[in-house]
Amino acid sequence: MPAIPALVSALRTLGDRPAVVAGGRAISGIGLLLGVAPQGGLPEAVAERVAAHAALPAAESAQAERRLRHWAGVLGPPPIRHTVLYPATELGIELALATLLAGGTVICGDPDQPADQLPAQLEQSGTTHLSLPSELLWRLSRVTTLRGTDLAALRQVLHVGPEPAQGDVYAAMDALGAVVAHVRPPHSEAELADHRLREVVGAAADTAWKQAIGVTAGQARLFVERLDDAVLLSMLSALQSAGVLNDPAGGHPRAEIPDAARVAPEHRPLAARWLRALVREQSVTLRGEHVHGARPVDDATAHTAWEHAAEAWTGHLGAAAVIDHLRRGAAHLPGLLSGEQPAGRLFRPDGSAGGIDALTRSTATGRYLGSALGSAVRHIATAHRGRRPLRLLELGAGTGAATEAIADALAAACGAVHPLDYLCTEPSGVLLDAARARLRRHPWLRFGLLDPHGGPGTAEPGPVDVVVSTGVLGGARDAADRARRLAGLLTPGGWLLAVEPTREHLDRLITRDFLAPSPAAHAGPPSRQGWLDVLAAAGFGSALTLPGEDHPLTLLGYHLFVARTP
Repeated sequence: MPAIPALVSALRTLGDRPAVVAGGRAISGIGLLLGVAPQGGLPEAVAERVAAHAALPAAESAQAERRLRHWAGVLGPPPIRHTVLYPATELGIELALATLLAGGTVICGDPDQPADQLPAQLEQSGTTHLSLPSELLWRLSRVTTLRGTDLAALRQVLHVGPEPAQGDVYAAMDALGAVVAHVRPPHSEAELADHRLREVVGAAADTAWKQAIGVTAGQARLFVERLDDAVLLSMLSALQSAGVLNDPAGGHPRAEIPDAARVAPEHRPLAARWLRALVREQSVTLRGEHVHGARPVDDATAHTAWEHAAEAWTGHLGAAAVIDHLRRGAAHLPGLLSGEQPAGRLFRPDGSAGGIDALTRSTATGRYLGSALGSAVRHIATAHRGRRPLRLLELGAGTGAATEAIADALAAACGAVHPLDYLCTEPSGVLLDAARARLRRHPWLRFGLLDPHGGPGTAEPGPVDVVVSTGVLGGARDAADRARRLAGLLTPGGWLLAVEPTREHLDRLITRDFLAPSPAAHAGPPSRQGWLDVLAAAGFGSALTLPGEDHPLTLLGYHLFVARTP
């Protein structure tokens, strides 16, 4: 049986007793859970937050309740009748929700009303706790009618404002006969945005960690080393089978290698990347403009290298199907490179995207990042305010693996509470059709063909509240310019959730890049810090990443970057 969020339990315990009092109308605990919404700024915001909180899974509700428990501890034991004279800011909402969590009643008042009206209201309501701006407290403590008002029930006053003078505090304590405590003023907008960013990324990390259970840094490091060795041997073997780079003593003019190896015109940029990788990893040697080869790679050596990579991968980091896919590409490299073997028939033999789709779902990294994306977007959606739907744009969706994780999380957490406008886009019609077929159960999802690199006729919708992108920055010719364009799609305070590589994945050079060559001109992606610098230069505020630097999955070279516009 699923656990019940503590706030929901507290409201159920309140039952028919008042939970929120506003404008002379009382809403019971059960009424709030049933969606009865009082009118006005703070009471309406509290009702919306209760509805969103009730839809959260238990693990996420516990995360959201941590700060509320702090405030509940400040309020102390019941009975609590808490008059909150504060607007519908995050602090005002938190004080009200903490009161409900502690089993108390929230009395919403107007912080702009004349101070001389407050004593009678506090007496009539039986207020035990009072929260208000500091300046209003000082005025209240000087009201002449205060001495004739019975405020015996009042135990604690929380005032929000600048650091107070001791004389003002003593005067208020004497006038009200209660403990007076100072609360730090609300953070600046920048601090609040940074706090919210950390909340979202923290919640995503808390949700995704279980997807990497059993993975160690040693396993990840060993696999990367073995996979790169296998790929380099396979690339060198493919070129040697065409009669080049098979003599360590003899050099071959670099410019003539594509012709000598009979590389198809459409694959020559890819062959150039092969050569750069082989030289960089010292599989071959570049001397001036001549590339000197290596001893011929025999089939047994290549087979052993792939067996070692499979041993390091299978059962720890992903399914055997992933390595099988890579080995299939390696076995057909000569035909792929010459164009005699169509890549589409090899990697999509039935014309579908099923094989590619399985790869995105059969890795620890894919599961971790999908879980993190789903949690992050869910938290953003449940905090969305206003009557306008939350607008989301996904770029480079592929077969919809990330889309599915996000859509399932949104459906479970939001339902009809938060209307959504989610547009999922992908430049490949085959991949987009696969995503659309899988996600029919979410009829509110929209789909569209869109080239994230700005092909002819491309028009990106905007502004949106959230952009989710996969490989869009890494696949751009100018990542910095692309990041600025993504920032331009977002509303103020909008969110970018970008999955990007942080090392060159050589396995792409023998599989995916035959299907869809990257237009990027750089030799390899930036590091984690390099991507953070790109986002900062594009105008995003602070950005955070998952997995963390000390997480074993970091070694596999993919990160989720979460950033916000100012």
